[in-house]
Amino acid sequence: MNNLIFDVTEITSKSNSTIIKIGKLGNKKYRNEEKLFVCNGIKLFREAVKFNAEIKYIVLNNNTDFDGDVIKLIKDQQSLGAMVLCVSDAVFDKLSEEQAPQGIIVVCKYFDDKHTFSIEAENEYFDDKIMLFESIRDPGNIGTIIRNAAAFGIDRLIFSSDCADIYSSKVIRAAMGAVFKVRIDIVDDFKGAIKSIKNCGKKVLGAALNQDSLVLGKYELNTQDAVIIGNEGHGLPKETLELCDNTLFIPMNENTESLNAAIATAIIMWEFSK
Repeated sequence: MNNLIFDVTEITSKSNSTIIKIGKLGNKKYRNEEKLFVCNGIKLFREAVKFNAEIKYIVLNNNTDFDGDVIKLIKDQQSLGAMVLCVSDAVFDKLSEEQAPQGIIVVCKYFDDKHTFSIEAENEYFDDKIMLFESIRDPGNIGTIIRNAAAFGIDRLIFSSDCADIYSSKVIRAAMGAVFKVRIDIVDDFKGAIKSIKNCGKKVLGAALNQDSLVLGKYELNTQDAVIIGNEGHGLPKETLELCDNTLFIPMNENTESLNAAIATAIIMWEFSK
């Protein structure tokens, strides 16, 4: 790459303070303090630009050649205030978690403008297609759920605060850019969120099987419904199910294991989209 294309800061030392700061963003506590997260690769860079993410740093491997349109996007972001860092192979490898890195890493601000759910809201969410998730711990599942939501037009995802961190690199990678598109909330008071949604006039359905469960397919979901998915191994706790108006289950062949949380979510989202 011709470094003269950019007005860049060139870095060859792994102990550079900015490189150390970016490297520490792999830690959730530090991410939350700085309200910054990392995206790897050209696709995620394009998605970040397309959906107006606030980009703070762009890290470029100085041995990578980029297409002209990528160079233009980098220049555009630089004009908006992003700091462009041109680094050696060794420094880039320290920051990248990709098996086949594409020579670009971007650091973005958290989407605080998208995390706007309020348990005190009155009727604000009545027309939204909403799904809620309690204690989903696998980051691959969380990322896939976010990607599914973008594909099927779900308006809002609400995660309990003990779900996998949406800003972790594994979630960002699995979401394939969808994290920039979907309105996502993380709530400490999950039961309060359920009550708030019910106060908006929605019917809240817990994904679980019991004697009176509604059968997905026979029961047609609509925007007046909100569905809760529980932990991969334990499902929804009794206290949550007691807050639900009813339960909902996906019919399957007998003697089969329960579905992966992300797959079950995709099926339910498909029914929502119909």
